[in-house]
Amino acid sequence: MKNLVLFALLSMAGVAQFGCSKDKDRPDPKPEPVRLDRDTVSSWLARSSFYITDAWRFAGKDSVDMFKEDTLLPLYANAAFLHFYIEKGNGEIMFHGGGSKIPNTEIPGNALTFSLNIRIFLPTQMILKWDEERGTLGVETRATTSYFPMIVPGKKGYLDPASFNVKMSAEQAKTAKVKPAMRFIYDDDDPKLGKVTYKITMKPMYQYYREPGQQVSAKYFVYP
Repeated sequence: MKNLVLFALLSMAGVAQFGCSKDKDRPDPKPEPVRLDRDTVSSWLARSSFYITDAWRFAGKDSVDMFKEDTLLPLYANAAFLHFYIEKGNGEIMFHGGGSKIPNTEIPGNALTFSLNIRIFLPTQMILKWDEERGTLGVETRATTSYFPMIVPGKKGYLDPASFNVKMSAEQAKTAKVKPAMRFIYDDDDPKLGKVTYKITMKPMYQYYREPGQQVSAKYFVYP
């Protein structure tokens, strides 16, 4: 009788072990891809300004900080502040036609502060179209301009849905542990490197001061 009990226990242990092993070998289900709502994205980007904080190129296992690779890019980032004109997932990206970095004497934390021309906007030749298949915002370069000579026509990218974290007011941004940001991705063929992927991070700029009646300039802050 004892032998029968022992056999039964061993059998149960074996079944349990087999079951655990089977569960362990079973791959975890892939999470559902993040999809964004067109009107929500449009409402948070519409007539908002963004600062490019970094740009990276990925080729296989290698990654390159493009701000260090091309020293002109940081200069453009500190002189051209992107402005989104968008409605129902369609529109274009403009940029402030005049702006400069100024010392931060008012905003808490490590915020960067800028004085921007809020009256003049110039085209980047980047158009916005909602990408229904991905469930996110798509962007396409239309032409090269003297303002943005690095832009090559016909390139397509998209807003990484998982990175969209700009739904904050200025006060919320000041206290948030994870600061607002979003990232655009585009794939390309490099003549030397082959298939490459670029990831560009943008962060929202918040107006914090404008003189009464002032229609030309205002002060903005952004958390890098």
